Formats: sequence, C-alpha cells, structure tokens
Amino acid sequence: MALKDAPRVEVLKFDEEEAYNHDRPISSLIRTQLLHMHLAENLGVVPPKARTNININHLLTERQASEYIQKVTALLHRYGKASSRSKPKKKTKSPAKTTGRTSGKKVSGTQSKKKKLTATKPRRSRK
Repeated sequence: MALKDAPRVEVLKFDEEEAYNHDRPISSLIRTQLLHMHLAENLGVVPPKARTNININHLLTERQASEYIQKVTALLHRYGKASSRSKPKKKTKSPAKTTGRTSGKKVSGTQSKKKKLTATKPRRSRK
C-alpha cells in the first residue's frame, strides 16, 4: 500500500571537500571544547612540567584545534586517574540487620525506651 500524499524528502548531495576543510575557522562549539580541554589540562591533572603551555586564544583553524585536542587528550590519559574498573572495589561494612520494623534512623536515648512496633500489631490505614 503506497501513500499518494506523503511528502518527499530530498537528500542533498554530500560535499566531501566542504565537510573536511581543516583550514576553516573554528566554531563556537570547538572554542568551548578548547576551553574545557584547557581547564582539564591546567587544573592539576597534568603536572606543570608536562603541560602544553599553548594559548588557546591563538588557535584559529580546525587543524590547530584538532592538534591541541589530541595533545591534551594524550596527556589526560597519561596523567589522569586510573579507571575504577582496574582497581579492586573496597569492601564496605554492611549495616547490621535489625529486628522488628524500624526506619533505620538513629534513635535518641528517650526514643529508644519507647515501645517498638511488633509484627503482631495491626497497621492502621492512612485514609
């Protein structure tokens, strides 16, 4: 069953030369990415001696931005924290099991003397 009135969408021809122009000026999206990379590099992850010391305001083309991003990414991989998958997980103490129906909140001295709910006492509805 074919639809007669369905709209047709024409797909534009892909211009490969326009898409991969490395000498094109960087966009605001790439400028923001450069700022994020610069902050990650200079906020203590990478030691000062290993930093690129590149002024991101002088990066004007996509090629320059790409080269900077590659350098900083390699530094972050080298000096960044190890992933949590490679380290064995620390064992944490599980809370002691309680008997009866308590909320798990800490109870002050006066409240601990009060009578606790027991399993035999019927619950009231919340109507």
